[in-house]
Amino acid sequence: MESYGVFDRVPAAGGVRERLMVAARAAHGHGDSGMTHAWLFTGPPGSGRSVAAEAFAAALLCENSEQPGCGMCHGCQTALAGTHSDLFTVRTEGTIIQVDLVRFRVIPWAYRKPSTAAWRVVIIEDADRLNDQSANALLKAVEEPPERTAFLMCAPTTNPADFSVTLRSRSRHVYVPTPTPEDVSEVLRAQFPELTDEQAQWAATVSNGHIGRARGLATDPGTREWRKKALDMVEAVFNPAVSYLRTFEIAASAKAEAERRLQSREEEELSKLEEALGIGARGKGAQTALRGTKGDIKRLEEDQKRRRQRTERDLIDLALVDVMGLFRDAMVVSVGAASGATPLIHIDRGQTAAEIARRVPQEGILECLDAVTDTRNQLGTAVTSRVLLDGLMGQLQLSCRVGVR
Repeated sequence: MESYGVFDRVPAAGGVRERLMVAARAAHGHGDSGMTHAWLFTGPPGSGRSVAAEAFAAALLCENSEQPGCGMCHGCQTALAGTHSDLFTVRTEGTIIQVDLVRFRVIPWAYRKPSTAAWRVVIIEDADRLNDQSANALLKAVEEPPERTAFLMCAPTTNPADFSVTLRSRSRHVYVPTPTPEDVSEVLRAQFPELTDEQAQWAATVSNGHIGRARGLATDPGTREWRKKALDMVEAVFNPAVSYLRTFEIAASAKAEAERRLQSREEEELSKLEEALGIGARGKGAQTALRGTKGDIKRLEEDQKRRRQRTERDLIDLALVDVMGLFRDAMVVSVGAASGATPLIHIDRGQTAAEIARRVPQEGILECLDAVTDTRNQLGTAVTSRVLLDGLMGQLQLSCRVGVR
């Protein structure tokens, strides 16, 4: 398989890979078109818009000017690891990106000269969380950009509800479409050579075009186990003796799974904060210097708690996406459309899809899909996950005519 370096991570769909490769070459002095200072990456969830931005950033920071994005140099590797000194990634665990973060950290950093690379790169994940104040603060830097700094912003769409109209007009737009299973499989095999073709194709298919999910399914047993719990919940719809045990299991397991995924990150954050605060230091003046540090630690703990809660909601949402996929497969079977043109998503649960199609009328399957959508929309509200999932199970059983003769 031909190698594109860091761009192996970017699906070929929509010409995104080729467009970014041309721009990266222009940024390194090969060609006078294709490069600009502000980019907006949009696309459906899981399409890989952030992955495309990260690959492009690595190519801009690459040390190989003849083959930008080689993937082998120190610049590429540290950029992909998120540790390059000329890379600033903006993330937030909150609902908005605060204006102070943009005004006092991002912009001053962006106006400094590159330290080791030819460029400085700012990646703003979830740029739809820029509110009016933070978007306006960023606008000046985008309108009068530093000579060697690129701003890469990621958002779901260019809709004014998702992204600033003015920022959009100053940015080059790259739409990243939902990749095909073949595209996802290619990305997986390039990134994880140890995977067999069958493993990569399975993960690409059951992830339904979601690159990040496919990566987890291919490499992480915990992700595969989480998917199994979700699909087992669907099978339990027809077994009232265990149905609510399955919803309890998912609600309870979400917290443990979130903690598992975030444990190493949280431990590293706490260690760095304690080191910065001098906790553990001895000697004259050490106790005086440590006064007030409890507040810093408490803020970190609160931030980590919010992140865990958000991760729990995201996990449950992923489970519900899998549930929807299985009911979608049942509808495909019910209408007789299961074929090469309309393949099943959960190919390893084909018998379950067929059984649902046999037992539930098409209008009942549609009701199930609507019920799952309604539950997803209520995630993040004051209603607990356990109550939401129990309510969903009850609605699924009604729609599937469980107990009706």
